[in-house]
Amino acid sequence: MRSDARSSIAIAVFVTGIAGFGGGCGNRDTTPARPCEDSDLVARVRVRSVDRVDLLFMIDNSNSMAEEQVSLAEQLPHLIEVLTSGDRDGDGIVDFPPVRSLQVGVITSDMGTGGFEVPTCTEPNFGDDGILQRTGNRSIAGCPGSFATSFLTYQPWTGTQTPETFALDVSCVAVTGIGGCGFEQPLEATLKAVTASTHPPVGRFDGAFTMGTTGHADGANGGFIRPDSVLAIIEVTDEEDCSALDPELFNPDSSVYPGELNLRCFEYPDAVQPVGRYVDGLLASRTRPGQLVYAIIAGVPPEAVPSPGEAPDYAAILAHPNMTERLDPDVMTRLAPSCNVTGRGRAFPPRRLVEVAQELDAAGAAGIVQSICSEDFTPAIDAIIEKIADVLGTACLPREFVPNEDGSVNCQIFETLPITGDITRCDEIPGRTLVATDTETGGEVCEVTQLVPSGGVIPTEPGWFYDDFTEDVLRHCTDAETDGQRISYTDGNAPRTGTLLRLECGETGEEPGGSAVVDIYSACDSAVDTVCPASEATCARNLICDPESLCWQAPCDTDANCPAGFLCATDRGTSESGAARRGRISASTRAAEPRAD
Repeated sequence: MRSDARSSIAIAVFVTGIAGFGGGCGNRDTTPARPCEDSDLVARVRVRSVDRVDLLFMIDNSNSMAEEQVSLAEQLPHLIEVLTSGDRDGDGIVDFPPVRSLQVGVITSDMGTGGFEVPTCTEPNFGDDGILQRTGNRSIAGCPGSFATSFLTYQPWTGTQTPETFALDVSCVAVTGIGGCGFEQPLEATLKAVTASTHPPVGRFDGAFTMGTTGHADGANGGFIRPDSVLAIIEVTDEEDCSALDPELFNPDSSVYPGELNLRCFEYPDAVQPVGRYVDGLLASRTRPGQLVYAIIAGVPPEAVPSPGEAPDYAAILAHPNMTERLDPDVMTRLAPSCNVTGRGRAFPPRRLVEVAQELDAAGAAGIVQSICSEDFTPAIDAIIEKIADVLGTACLPREFVPNEDGSVNCQIFETLPITGDITRCDEIPGRTLVATDTETGGEVCEVTQLVPSGGVIPTEPGWFYDDFTEDVLRHCTDAETDGQRISYTDGNAPRTGTLLRLECGETGEEPGGSAVVDIYSACDSAVDTVCPASEATCARNLICDPESLCWQAPCDTDANCPAGFLCATDRGTSESGAARRGRISASTRAAEPRAD
């Protein structure tokens, strides 16, 4: 059963050695003892949190886009501030894991006309060709004429820039100006920008229009798209996509495609690239569909845009009367507009862009549909932030934990609170219990209450829960190797800014359905406990009390002596900490204060 409710944050962690704050199992290195390690736990349990975002703006730079570019630039400080703080409403509470490395690139919709001389298309061959722009708009105060790199990078933890100064740099490039080719090809430009020259299938751009060229992701745009990032693409245009399959479509004197030049893409749909080309190509740019966010701010009628927090109803959007492509009865040389904004002008039905968003969404990516005809772009940017936050909040666990009889899992979350600020004590935060004082920072260490979902419904009490059932986790954490699972905070109970988080999980020594009381890696006292034989009802297998780690572990001399799925530490290197070698998970990150790699 799936729940429609969502938790506000999934814990984002980096796997490290245990940062101890007291005695107990798992706090000491182990070299003398040679226990069996759960090889699966050691090798495969890693929290796949994402804290890098590569944000690609595709900006329509045709003559009708001056006001829209300014409206987008006005929202950039808000977008960058929220993404890099994780705080949606400015209340000092982290609502989702913040971005610790943000890269922003800008391309335009100008892909030329295949060599034909057409008014407004000053670069007739390939136009801007999906290459990231470096030119700054000098009409904006403080903008340089150009930038040294093809994309801009913001790492808030360095303290070298503020969201406002970085947003100004982005605006310098994103306000591309007008005068670009009036035959907008945003989908082709986007695909070429994110596709590597060697990416299969080879020859993605070998069609007649692109004349044997290749993608730029490992060339002119090299370094922009990172393999472990969230790739967020935002298409901003007031026209329909006209990514041509045949450049003859743009020949003013064509006998193959006769008629009004301005209506060619509408009248000859077979001469335009199929939508599936862009769905397949964009999905191929990511390891998992959940790493892709695809947003359009285009000529969708404002009344067809989903309300905040709602998913797009693609069928309803495409069925809206104003989304039908038809000739304008007042001006027969153009299509009827889909929406109109006083002082800004008309926009036209972006059916192909909506269809791409729809198919990407169905494939597991995040699709967003917003209107360029809105009075301002705040709702559009908030919707984009929401989707990126959903992906950033997906700290996936690539293995399933076996729940206990009561539905809980053998994991604990500890928060070390900052020693300065409004909240510094565990008893000031719901769902927290004081367990220790951190020996390094002096801050209180709180254990966060584990909650158990019932009937596939997210708990409402303060705390965290093991999530293997919500729509969100099934969408973002399921891949070819694993079913979806993660550890999530309940709504409104995310960690406060500056909190150090630690996740610790141990596995039981039993198979599902067993009744063991003694857990492998659970605490023991070597002065009293020596051996826990499998013949005892409380033991799942022969265990020894490791005097160094004070944990129950399986004894061995070689891998052959270990149970299935376990390896002997004798055969392993000794460079890892005892905690890592024993297979305990320990992980930490500082909420809203990301650290350098």
